[in-house]
Amino acid sequence: MTPVITLVIIAVLILILVLLMRRIQAGSVVALRPLRGYAGLRGQVGRAIESGSQLHITLGRASLIGDASPASISALTVLDHVAKDGCANSTPPLVTLADGTLLTAAQSSMVHGYHQAGRSADYDATATQFIADNTDAFAYSGGVASLIHQEKVTSNVMVGRFGSELGIITEAADRKQIDQVIGSDDPNALALATAVTDNLLIGEELLAAGAYLEQAPQQLASLKLQDILRWVIAAGILVTAVLSFVL
Repeated sequence: MTPVITLVIIAVLILILVLLMRRIQAGSVVALRPLRGYAGLRGQVGRAIESGSQLHITLGRASLIGDASPASISALTVLDHVAKDGCANSTPPLVTLADGTLLTAAQSSMVHGYHQAGRSADYDATATQFIADNTDAFAYSGGVASLIHQEKVTSNVMVGRFGSELGIITEAADRKQIDQVIGSDDPNALALATAVTDNLLIGEELLAAGAYLEQAPQQLASLKLQDILRWVIAAGILVTAVLSFVL
């Protein structure tokens, strides 16, 4: 593919994205595919508010720098959502993580949640806890599991990059018989997660957090564009297969 064709394709995609954003901002409704993980997440937030207990959310071991950064950014989007609702109803989430770059971002998310609720003075920095360095997966998972046992939490939300250490955390939550919502881009983690919950966010489903939770026009437009591209690629493959068969 020549550079000129590449530039033309990029320009067309940008134009379509802008047009989609304008339609959404003008009031066009975007029908999103129902995802059980996000439906389950909304249920956990509401349950924590009703019971007056805390929702625990852990953001995984990946930093905001590197190949796993999209998963970490999506995890922060989920935190923004639960923090906004929780802080407004005196039930802020308990946040755990295992990366220094995520710590500052998570604290900022909590500060913003309290600010939006008009309760900035209630911010408690200890609600966001750095458990262990991301290089020591089992120290992190053991610390999170211990916290779940010690604290009064109504549900366990795990979003971000995890590995096999996820099993230790999910087992701790399962022993307390609390609901769980798990989203990751790691196949090993997802394989373990299927044993404890149906509320899963698999791969790109987690990356769509902004569109599903915040309904941001740019996120919705991006998701719609991805759907269009899938249909175009599928049609292209089908046409190519038919032509190769006929010719």
